[in-house]
Amino acid sequence: MNNERYFETAMLAGEIELRSGSEISRVEDTMERILALSENGHAEVYATTTGIIASLAVENKVPLTGVKRIAARVNNLNHIYQVNNISRALCSGEIDVEDAYQKLQAVRTAREHPRWLVHCCSVLAVMGCSTLFGGNLYDFFLSAIPAVFMVILDLLMVRRVYIDFMKDFLKAMGSAFLSMLVCYLFPDANSGVVTISALMPLVPGIPITNAIRDTLQGDYMSGVSRMLEALVISLGIAAGAGAGLGVFHLLERWVF
Repeated sequence: MNNERYFETAMLAGEIELRSGSEISRVEDTMERILALSENGHAEVYATTTGIIASLAVENKVPLTGVKRIAARVNNLNHIYQVNNISRALCSGEIDVEDAYQKLQAVRTAREHPRWLVHCCSVLAVMGCSTLFGGNLYDFFLSAIPAVFMVILDLLMVRRVYIDFMKDFLKAMGSAFLSMLVCYLFPDANSGVVTISALMPLVPGIPITNAIRDTLQGDYMSGVSRMLEALVISLGIAAGAGAGLGVFHLLERWVF
């Protein structure tokens, strides 16, 4: 039995799940189940929000150890779902370790949805939120204006701004300012609904959920880390929205 391949497969599975925004308990459980299939091996796995440390000790052999640094994370539930299915198939004997490794490689290198489709869905999500918050058909269509502006701003900042806090700040500031400007030009619009709807895609819902789950699972370091991440994002949104509203009211007082 190829213990090295089991170790590589477990590390790859954990890396994909952690990069995709999975909770820590799921990452460690998936890796431990895969490593448990190795021959006479004793596995230890330790994962945080930014890295994985794993070892596989086999009698009369040099222990296998690995460290994987996770620098960037996204929220991709589809990748988490696919990794779970592959690990379950491997543990149940439906596929062998070579097939599992190749399938995981395919998941890792799979082409994501086209950027234009993601941006279109973001605009539709903002428009949908306007009705969720009690807006009318007028608010529904006007909320698309700050949403499109946010998409354009995001495209402009991809290779120019590398600090996530500044990205959230600038997008929230631009969206809040443009929302108020749109409602100023169209007085029948509900400024509160349009503004809140435009900011909804920035809200860190998944990090907050995972922070609570990690904390309840006993992974306090990861839970606090994710909660701090969500707090920084929230502060960026709040500061940006406040700045955008402040600039608009200043211009409204002295210019408009």
